Amino acid sequence: MSDRPLSPHLQIYKIQVTTFFSIMHRLTGILLFFLLIAFSWHFILHVYFPKLFIVKYLNILLSTSIAKLAYIVCFMSFAYHFLNGIRHLLWDMGFNLEITDVSKSAILLAAMLLCSTIAFMFII
Repeated sequence: MSDRPLSPHLQIYKIQVTTFFSIMHRLTGILLFFLLIAFSWHFILHVYFPKLFIVKYLNILLSTSIAKLAYIVCFMSFAYHFLNGIRHLLWDMGFNLEITDVSKSAILLAAMLLCSTIAFMFII
């Protein structure tokens, strides 16, 4: 029996562009799911129980500068998931399937994400 590994280990495995963007798409989808639940509960509490102490505390907490940073992260997650979803739809239709096109669309996605995030920062 040899001491050589049977499959590539993390020390020598190079993450591909499609792998990275796929993992990020799934992680942002999970984050957006939990954000939707949190937003829904905040909305329900705000509408039906506006006098509760927790609602007043949440409203104060959501107006801080740390909350604005969280808004930017939430927007980046949404924008990335949305733009990468469009990219996946284009792949499903048979466009941009060559590796050079995939790399170009990844660069375009990153540029559009950066521009939209900067625009969002000026809005809030």
